[in-house]
Amino acid sequence: MTLAAAPGTAAAESIPAPEASSPAAYVAYLTEKAAAGDTRAQEVANQFKELPAEKQNRFLELINDPAPTQALVEEADKAPEGTAARSALADGDVVIERVGETGEQAETASYRDMWASYTVYDTIFGIKVTKVSIRTNYQVKGKDTTKVYPGSATHYNYVPAASFSNSPVKEWISSPPADNAQSETVWTATWTGGIGSWTARERVWGDYRGFVGGYLK
Repeated sequence: MTLAAAPGTAAAESIPAPEASSPAAYVAYLTEKAAAGDTRAQEVANQFKELPAEKQNRFLELINDPAPTQALVEEADKAPEGTAARSALADGDVVIERVGETGEQAETASYRDMWASYTVYDTIFGIKVTKVSIRTNYQVKGKDTTKVYPGSATHYNYVPAASFSNSPVKEWISSPPADNAQSETVWTATWTGGIGSWTARERVWGDYRGFVGGYLK
C-alpha cells in the first residue's frame, strides 16, 4: 500500500531519508510540516514522541526500508469485510486498515444525495502514517442511481522518503442491474534515490444503500 511504495524491480538497500535518520530528525520534519499548515502532522509528532525509544527506532526502520513492504501491497487490495477490515504485518508492528464509509448530503421527497468512500491506511504502532482515499458523490431515486457528481481523492503521507500523486478522478454510473455510482483514481508513489515506485488503482462504488465496495490494487 501507501507507505510501501514497493519497488517493482530489485534495488539496492535503501538509505534512510535525512528527515527520518533519527527520532529527533523525524520530529523536526513533522514540526516543520505542522508549521506549514499540516494540521495532522503535529498529532503524528506527539504520538511518535510518546513511543518508547526502542519503538521509535523500529518505526524509523519500517518507514525507511521499502523492501519489507511488498506484503502491504498484497494486503491492501483485499476488499473490506463489511465496512472495515484490518491486517497485521511485521509481527503486528504494522496494521493495514481498509475502511468503507457512507452518508447523505441532502434529501427531498423525490431523491437523496449520497456519498460513499473507500480509504486505506498504513498504521505503525497505532500511528496512521499514510492514507489514500477515494469518494463518490451521487443521487438516488428509490433504488435507482440517477446522477453521479464529481468524485474526489485525498491522501496524507508521513513517510519522508516517499511522495504521492494521483490521476484525475473519474466517475460514472455502472450499467443495470448493478446501477452503482463509481469513482476511481490511480495513485503513484515514488521513493527517493531511485529505489522504486508503486502504482495502484483505487475505486469505490455505492448505491441507494450507501457504500457497496472498494479496492486498491
